[in-house]
Amino acid sequence: MGAIQIHIKIGEIQTMSVTNWQTVPDDRQTMIETIGGVVVQDFGHISDGDKFSCTVTVTREDSEIIFGYWHNRTLVNVVDEGGAIYQNMRVKVKSYGFLQGFAKYLQINLEFWKL
Repeated sequence: MGAIQIHIKIGEIQTMSVTNWQTVPDDRQTMIETIGGVVVQDFGHISDGDKFSCTVTVTREDSEIIFGYWHNRTLVNVVDEGGAIYQNMRVKVKSYGFLQGFAKYLQINLEFWKL
């Protein structure tokens, strides 16, 4: 039995693999230090501001499509490993590089923003 390959879908691109899928909640509370104590400014959790981050492996051709989403600010649907669909997500490329030993494949660190 072969290893299970975990992947996600970004717009029309099916990734080869995904690692470190994380949700970064938009929790708008801040602790403000004052003389003799603290005050908490709390505007709640704004779910529309939540972000997701991960590292994906894709072919060079598919990376060009992802870079196009990023450059053109194209909103795309993202399907996570469990099959949940996140609609109209903005793609942000954080960094990228070749997969060591495989020049036809790239690893891209991404963020997806709800809008």
